[in-house]
Amino acid sequence: MRREDGSCLVIGSEGMLGTDLIRILRESGTQTTGLDRPDIDIRNVDSVRSAFSRYDPAVVINVAALTNVDGCETNVAEAFSVNGEGPGNIAAAASEHDSFFIHISTDYVFDGRKGSPYREDDPISPLGVYARSKAEGETRIRSVLPDGHCIVRTQWLFGLNGNNFVETILKLAASRQTLTVVDDQHGTPTYTPDLAVALKRLCEVRYRGTIHITNSGRTTWYDFAREILQRAEVAGVRVEPIPSTKLDRPAPRPAYAVLDNSRFVELTGGGLRPWQEALAHYLDARKSRT
Repeated sequence: MRREDGSCLVIGSEGMLGTDLIRILRESGTQTTGLDRPDIDIRNVDSVRSAFSRYDPAVVINVAALTNVDGCETNVAEAFSVNGEGPGNIAAAASEHDSFFIHISTDYVFDGRKGSPYREDDPISPLGVYARSKAEGETRIRSVLPDGHCIVRTQWLFGLNGNNFVETILKLAASRQTLTVVDDQHGTPTYTPDLAVALKRLCEVRYRGTIHITNSGRTTWYDFAREILQRAEVAGVRVEPIPSTKLDRPAPRPAYAVLDNSRFVELTGGGLRPWQEALAHYLDARKSRT
C-alpha cells in the first residue's frame, strides 16, 4: 500500500477507546486503518513488522493493552509480553518506517502517595504487575524511539463500546438496594470520545514526549458512583463508602493518582470538559442506543 501523508494506523481498534478513535479520525478525513487481534499480535515482532510493511503509516497509535489489573497478578508473563514488550516492538517498527508513535499509558505508573496531581516529570513508582508492565512499555519506547514518540497517560476510562465503571454501577443498581464503593481512591473519569479528539490533536501537532490527558476535575469511585445514579435518575439505591482494604483485591491501586493536565492545556489552549459533563453526554448517548 502506498503511504499517504497523515495516514494513521490504530492498533487495538476494536476496544472501547480504539472504536471511538477510529470514528473520530475518519470523520476528520484522516486515512485510518484499524487493526486488532487476530490480524496483529504486538507480542510478535514479525506480526508487527508485517503490518507496518503493508500499511506504512505516517502515524501509529497503540491502544492495545492487557488491562485486567487483578488478572495481571497471576499472568505476569502475559502482562509483560503485551504491555511491556509489545510497545517496544511497535516502536522498533515505527523507527524503521519513520512513523510517529502515540502510545496510551496509565496513571498506575505512579504509587499514589504524592498527595497532589502528578506531572509528567514526576518519578514513577509502579506498585503491581499491571503497573510495572505498563512502566516497562514506556521505558522500551523511550529507548527504541527517543525522538519519535508521544506517551499519553490517562485514567478511569468510560465509553459506549466496552465494559466500564458506569455500566457496572447501573447494572448493580438494577438488582441491589445498597452498593458499596471505595472512597479512598482519587482520580478523574475520562470519556473515550473526548480522549479520542485529544489524540487526534496530538497527531496533528506531532507532540513529542510524555503528556497527561484526562477530563477536567477529580473525584473518588464513591462520588463517581453517586453522580452516575443521580444523573441516570436511579432512585431507591444507597451508596455506602468503604476503604480499599475491604475489597481485598490481588493488585494494589494508587490512592491518589490524579493527573495534572497543564501541559496539554498549554499545548492546545484548553483542556477536556469536566468529567460530570462527559458523564451526562454518555448517559444521553446510551439512551439513544436503546
